[in-house]
Amino acid sequence: MDSVKELSRAILQKFYAHDADHVFTVAISGIDASGKGYVTKLVEDELKGHGLKVANINLDPWQNPIPIRLQKENAAENFYQNVFRWDDVFKELIIPLRKTGNIYHHARLIRTDADRYYDLTFDYKTIDVLLIEAIFLLQEKYLDHYDFTVWIECSFETGLKRAIERNVEKLALEQLIHDYNTYYYPAQRYHFGRDCPKVRADIIHCND
Repeated sequence: MDSVKELSRAILQKFYAHDADHVFTVAISGIDASGKGYVTKLVEDELKGHGLKVANINLDPWQNPIPIRLQKENAAENFYQNVFRWDDVFKELIIPLRKTGNIYHHARLIRTDADRYYDLTFDYKTIDVLLIEAIFLLQEKYLDHYDFTVWIECSFETGLKRAIERNVEKLALEQLIHDYNTYYYPAQRYHFGRDCPKVRADIIHCND
């Protein structure tokens, strides 16, 4: 599926057929720099255009500090396991928001480019759709929290080009390439072998 409008229509179709007693939840995942955040924002705008109240949750600020998530020993597996504070984000934010559609929660988050902490209040009321965007979302142990899953398809080559262009990590070019080839993309290959995320996706959206 190549069009965001088509993707949004597929989500809407599932949303209107959804009659469970919780907020309809969509997990949008893909490799690093695949365009997950960009696509998720476009989907959010489409859903809002249909009159729906949407919470768009990006897990990046829930990352662990650099010394925890970027370790040289077993670099790929460690990054996969420890990039996020998984228990905290699900317990504090995703599960209660999905259950009731409402939340008022103060969280301590991190700026990943500098490991600087900041406070943010999540304040949502009566949302209709919960969008969650992050790498590694399509692990088996988290699938029960989602009603619909999307994989953003993008090659490692294209992803690295985008990462270099945006450089949200604010690193020198050599260090940025090193980190993607040492941590991020080896961890994605580990994820592919362990979780088969494309197989678990309801829709694969091409963003290459």
